Amino acid sequence: MGADAEIFLFDHDRYRDQVVPALTELLRTGTVVPWLDAVFASATPMGEYGYDVLWRRLAERLREQPVDVARDWPWLGSDLRYVGARPRRRALGRHVGRPSGDDDGRGSGRLPRAGEPVVVEELNALHEALVALYCLGPGQFLGRSVTPDFYLPVLDGQGVGAGDPVRGLLAALSTRGAVLGDQFGVTEGIHGWLDVPETAELAVRLGRLDLPRYEPTLAAMADHAKRGGYPPGEWREMSLSFVRTMATIAADDGRAVLWGNDVSPDTWRGVLGAVA
Repeated sequence: MGADAEIFLFDHDRYRDQVVPALTELLRTGTVVPWLDAVFASATPMGEYGYDVLWRRLAERLREQPVDVARDWPWLGSDLRYVGARPRRRALGRHVGRPSGDDDGRGSGRLPRAGEPVVVEELNALHEALVALYCLGPGQFLGRSVTPDFYLPVLDGQGVGAGDPVRGLLAALSTRGAVLGDQFGVTEGIHGWLDVPETAELAVRLGRLDLPRYEPTLAAMADHAKRGGYPPGEWREMSLSFVRTMATIAADDGRAVLWGNDVSPDTWRGVLGAVA
């Protein structure tokens, strides 16, 4: 059991300009824009449990109970990132959701709306599907069921201060998907992402650390990953070097990075073959 943690090249511009507007319009009015309607129609039929049925049912519920993200969900940013004050550790099975008073944990697994609640699994699955199909490039394996907290011993051991921006950037990769991203397991789902300038900064700051060095290419990372047999401490440093390298590749190409556990574009292409 467990989930494969990967860091992906991420087209944040396309995510912001295409995926986010479609999702916010769906939430606000229940309207399914034409290209999103094609996604719904392409889902493999599985009776009442197929996404072709579940996502249209979600749209119907949102027409009855619309959500204005800016007004109703102030803990989400403009690109649907979680911006709440309290950090989340999904490796411990904690989820975000129904903010009220001092408790903003998503224990119910439902959208935070007055009246009849709307189940969120379908929405989070849709978010992951759209990100995976339209916004992700190649990924690099980082470990089993790990999150960016996996690298804290490396940062501590190399004297990276508590206020160093690299810690904040890694934390963003861990928490920005805490509302839209979580797939209700222990670590499965989209944990977080950076935008393009943040990705470039992460590449520079990780480049200053004492981590394994090799050619900054996908092939070089794959070669080091397949060697195997790393002691735990060495693998931790090697894995963080993969984050550095992916950030470097992304920054050179004007892209960003995203952290996901068991986020598989190939799986979603199989489910949504007609639009893949």
